[in-house]
Amino acid sequence: MRLVLALLLVLTACAAEPADPAALLKRWRQEIQEQGSVRFDVQIQVEGEDPRQQTYAGVQHVGSAGATPQADVTAHRESKYGSTDYRWLTVGDDGYLQHSDLVLPPGKTFSGMGLNDAPWVGPYSRDLSMATQDYHPGNLFGDTDRDTLRLTERDGDRYVFTAGGVPHSGGHTNGDVRLVVEVDDENRVVRVEQSTPSADRQTRRLTAVYSQWGTAPDVLPPPRQTVADPKEVKVGT
Repeated sequence: MRLVLALLLVLTACAAEPADPAALLKRWRQEIQEQGSVRFDVQIQVEGEDPRQQTYAGVQHVGSAGATPQADVTAHRESKYGSTDYRWLTVGDDGYLQHSDLVLPPGKTFSGMGLNDAPWVGPYSRDLSMATQDYHPGNLFGDTDRDTLRLTERDGDRYVFTAGGVPHSGGHTNGDVRLVVEVDDENRVVRVEQSTPSADRQTRRLTAVYSQWGTAPDVLPPPRQTVADPKEVKVGT
């Protein structure tokens, strides 16, 4: 009888989880930081009067304090203004860029990104840094209001949430955000689907797939002889 009662207590404790949806998101974000590195594939579509789409794929070393920043990101972005493709490598304080706007000297495949090396580097560096908000795993769940967050469905390792959006101009109403999170057997996020209002009051849909948590390969700088000095690079129109 005591054994049966103990088993019932264990099963009840397991069934009670999760009690707090916000705690789930916090725990997953902590797990991301602890893993340190990941391979990602992110797709974003903004639907409305001003449609646009972006894809980002590569390796990101999220890293803890003192870790060397590393990233290898290949991106494609489309809007009414045209399309842009680039590959951006970051190893420590050094950055290397291939970009559809840049014309490199013969034999060079990347440009260096020293901020004081050419006038074009600063604006491009700012644009690249701002784009990290769209794909960096450390920014997951940033558009959800924790006060209105609700867990509406759970099927094994698949969780479905609703929430209000984080206010932009004018604010958003409850239920604007739908978030679907899938985790693996070690409670690491492997897929995220999120629908939320964009800053310009359209609908933003994100799908992110993650793999190789904690085992993603190191990012290596390109061979020195293939890197152009930014002064040698021409910026197209």
